[in-house]
Amino acid sequence: MQNPMIKKITLFVFCLTTVLFSAVAQQHTQTLRGSVHDKISREGLPGATIVIKDSEPLMGTVSDLDGNFVLKDVPVGRHNLQISMVGYESFIVSELLVSTGREIVLNIELIRHSVDLGEVVVRVNKDVPLNSMTTLSSRQFTVEETNRYAGGMDDPARLASAFAGVATPNVTSNGISVRGNSPGGLLWRIEGVEVPNPNHFANLTVVGGGVLTALSSQMMGNSDFFTGAFPAEYGNASSGVFDIRLRTGNPSSREFTMQAGVLGIDLAAEGPFVEGKKATYLMNYRYSALGLISPLLPEDAGLIKYQDFSFNTSLPTQKAGTFSFWGIGALDRQEMKAADMDQWQSDFDRDDSQTSLYMFASGLSHKWVTGSKTFISSTLSASGNGLDHAEQRMGYDLERFPQSGAVNHSWRYGLQSAINHSFGERHTNKTGFYFSHLAYAIDIEQSVDEGAAPERIMKENGSSGLLQLFSQSKITLATGLTLNAGLHAQYFLLNQNYAIEPRAGLKYEINANHSLALGYGMHSRLEDLPVYFVEQNGTQTNKDLDLMRSTHYVLAWDVKLGEHMRMSIEPYYQHLTKVPVAPDSYISTINTDENIFFRHVLVSEGKGRNIGVDFTLERFLHKGMYFLVTASVFDSKYTAADNIERNTRFNKNYVLNALIGKEWLMGSHKNNMLSVNLRINYMGGNRMEPIDYNASLAARDAIYGETNGELAFAKKYDDMPIISFTVSYRRNRPQYASVWSLQMLNVTKTQEFSNHYYNLESETIQTDFNGIMLPNISYRVEF
Repeated sequence: MQNPMIKKITLFVFCLTTVLFSAVAQQHTQTLRGSVHDKISREGLPGATIVIKDSEPLMGTVSDLDGNFVLKDVPVGRHNLQISMVGYESFIVSELLVSTGREIVLNIELIRHSVDLGEVVVRVNKDVPLNSMTTLSSRQFTVEETNRYAGGMDDPARLASAFAGVATPNVTSNGISVRGNSPGGLLWRIEGVEVPNPNHFANLTVVGGGVLTALSSQMMGNSDFFTGAFPAEYGNASSGVFDIRLRTGNPSSREFTMQAGVLGIDLAAEGPFVEGKKATYLMNYRYSALGLISPLLPEDAGLIKYQDFSFNTSLPTQKAGTFSFWGIGALDRQEMKAADMDQWQSDFDRDDSQTSLYMFASGLSHKWVTGSKTFISSTLSASGNGLDHAEQRMGYDLERFPQSGAVNHSWRYGLQSAINHSFGERHTNKTGFYFSHLAYAIDIEQSVDEGAAPERIMKENGSSGLLQLFSQSKITLATGLTLNAGLHAQYFLLNQNYAIEPRAGLKYEINANHSLALGYGMHSRLEDLPVYFVEQNGTQTNKDLDLMRSTHYVLAWDVKLGEHMRMSIEPYYQHLTKVPVAPDSYISTINTDENIFFRHVLVSEGKGRNIGVDFTLERFLHKGMYFLVTASVFDSKYTAADNIERNTRFNKNYVLNALIGKEWLMGSHKNNMLSVNLRINYMGGNRMEPIDYNASLAARDAIYGETNGELAFAKKYDDMPIISFTVSYRRNRPQYASVWSLQMLNVTKTQEFSNHYYNLESETIQTDFNGIMLPNISYRVEF
């Protein structure tokens, strides 16, 4: 007879094994919640139906009186979510990733159907911008894409380089050159507010670019990217717009994310301030010293550290609308030490330098629904960025002497407001203003000769202002025919220059699968403030520079090649006038790669043109697979005051991209996911700026200049093939989710131009090339 104790132990082990097995084997689920609003008035829409397509049994719910909804027990994995309501175009969220680590919170905006009360299904994929008054040359991007796309490195700027018409100046920079324009022509906006370049080490090596984004992917919501002829609400931009939206925290539960990797640590938290209340918070902090990858960086990279913090709070009220307080801040530090004397090959090896940078942007925003047809949004904001740089050179007697110094701080205090109003089913309008008070403190000096005391390039403390006004309308002229038209005006108080900029776009939907669009827009942008304060013989020669104008003409043909595939072809022409150029050389601000010590006299007498065609073929993520093929062929030229036409620095002539990715659901209940992604980027080489060899040998330094009939930027370095990949594995558990990720940028270490220098040993001018492979291995936990 078996011992009773043994029976009890056997029964206990059996029960425990059964419980553990069922816990491991069961399908994991998550809660999906959100709100449904009218896109124009922002009113909550009660009675909207929310359904998970192809679910068995069918899962769905209905929004409550405030437009809110909750769907519980949604299986992890990819889902297509359809939101429908009579009188509105249906909205489909495609391939939504549901994971156990974090609830899904969606903010759905429905557009009134302008023809009849029937429902029209609109599949919202990445090619459809959030801004409904956009006609062409625009694209929505998602946070998940920045994590998934190879070469993205969790950075929206590097993600954008895969889109048609976009190129990066080099591998180490995330600068965005749009259709042959300088990265400095790009407008960055966060929550509708113009902000300084939101990248670490911004403008240090490339104007308009940086090394990595200062905004964590944990903070971003779906956002828009524009490459030309953008709507009238966007001003102070000549090439493109990055319109970033922040997501809000989960209103029902507190959630946390922790990530550690080669590039640093990342901590995020979100949730309600008080459980059961609607006010929420979302915050993120990152820190990195890049110590683990320092052997892979250039020898002159030095000691690099950075950190950033960002937050977003949402404070809804019963009758006074919704308030939000948000912000982002970044701190960067780079230190370089002179090499030992027996290792000196160039003057770079003799230099000590200390560089500190910061940027910040913050806003108090208010959104107020005044009725079923009107919505008002206003923001009070403060932003700024700064650079403190000091450089000392070690003499041959091993004594250090000052070589250069730069203090460049600028701040912007802004007030803006816009009113959205629907005049009926066929006409909506958005009208508003931006006023920015610009303050600055600039003191820049540089030594001209070896051992000479640094000479002042500029010193200026003061303030000015920029006023912008706009009005834009979306009008349905007939079934399938839509007009977007508006006007933007801006006035620069520093020199009383202004620009009146008409914008227009016409789109005709030939049928359900084909559409044609025309876009036109005049655009202008301020120069960086130090450019206006360059001194020559005690006079600020550039202070009266006019605003550079760029007029965009675009034609777009879009074709749906099935439910999950599209093709787009966009030929374009851009005409540039009043381009700042030197009166007696090829120098122009549209060719500037770095401008810390910019000291050239300029006149607004240049002109230019960019002509090209962008091609996109894309299969959206479906059944675990996607691909994206983009090609851009273009020619970018400018004419300086000497009436000689030259290539611009950023005229690469062509950029090709091919991305492909595949996902596999793994485990007995498909709870886990393996993702493999590849990107091949092939672009024309960087343009060469010619060396004046005689002047360089005399100065024992690289001096640029046109000699012997050689024009600037006439020649190119070798083309650049860049291969990158990303592999990630997501593991879902009942209470948390974890993600292992390996991201590799420039796997083949493609060499690219770095700099020219005078070789102290051979007494010749030499060219330095770098081939940098940037890896990021990380582990993230969401709970």
